[in-house]
Amino acid sequence: MFQSKYIPGQTIPHYDVAVTAAIDSYGIAGGGKALRIAVENPDGAIYRVITSVGLGAYMHITSKLWDLGFKDLLKDDIDGKDGYDSWFVPTAAMATAVAPESTTDAASEILAATESLSSLDETERQAVIRSRVGQGEFRAKLLGYWKCCAVTGAECLPLLRASHIKPWRDSDNRERLDVFNGLLLAPNIDAAFDAGYVTFDAQGKIIFSKAVTGGPAYQLHLSAKMRINQKLLKPEHLVYLEHHRKKVFLG
Repeated sequence: MFQSKYIPGQTIPHYDVAVTAAIDSYGIAGGGKALRIAVENPDGAIYRVITSVGLGAYMHITSKLWDLGFKDLLKDDIDGKDGYDSWFVPTAAMATAVAPESTTDAASEILAATESLSSLDETERQAVIRSRVGQGEFRAKLLGYWKCCAVTGAECLPLLRASHIKPWRDSDNRERLDVFNGLLLAPNIDAAFDAGYVTFDAQGKIIFSKAVTGGPAYQLHLSAKMRINQKLLKPEHLVYLEHHRKKVFLG
C-alpha cells in the first residue's frame, strides 16, 4: 500500500506518469513499517514523496524506480537521510530525454490544473491526477462498469484504455472522475477517439473524420459497424459525447 504527495511549487517531470504507473501496478494490501521515498525532478529538487507501508511495497516500488532508470542515493545507507529511506534521482539520460507527446501533454495538463487541484484533499487530488493517465479510481470505475471494451467487447483488460469522453483538460474535478465521462476502449479505438479522428453519435454509432474514412479506417481496424454497447450507454453519457463531437472531433 502506498501514500503519495506532491511538493507544492515543484515541477512535475515527464517521467512522473511512469512513476504513478509503478505505484499502481502493486495490488497487494498489507501493513507494516512506513518507509519514505523521495523522488527528484531534473532540477534537482524533490517533487514527490512516496510512503510505502510494509517491506513488500517498499521493495516493489524501489525496484520499479530502479528499472525506470533512477538511482537511489541511499541504497547503501541503512539509516537513511532527512527522514527518507530511499532518495531517487533521475540519470542524465532520463533528465534530458524527450517525453512522448501523450506523456508531455499529461504533465502539462496536470500543471495547468494546479489551482483547481489544490482545493482537494490529498486522496481526491491523487485520484484526479491518476485519472489523467487512465489509472487509479477512474480506471477501476470503468472496469467495473464496462467490464470489456465498450465498443468491441474485447476482454483483454490489461490492454484496454480508460478514456475520458470530455477531455481531462476540459473537465472539472467531478467530471474527471465521473464514470459516465469514460469509455473502456481497445488501444486502436482509444487513440483515434482521443485524437478526434472518430466520435460517436447519440445512439453510440461511430462517426469517422474525413482523415480516416475509407482505407485508413480499414488499416486501423475501425469499422463503420462499430457502436457503443447499447445496454450500457446511458443518458448521462450523452452530454459528454456531445462535447466530444463539438469540441474534439475533427470532422
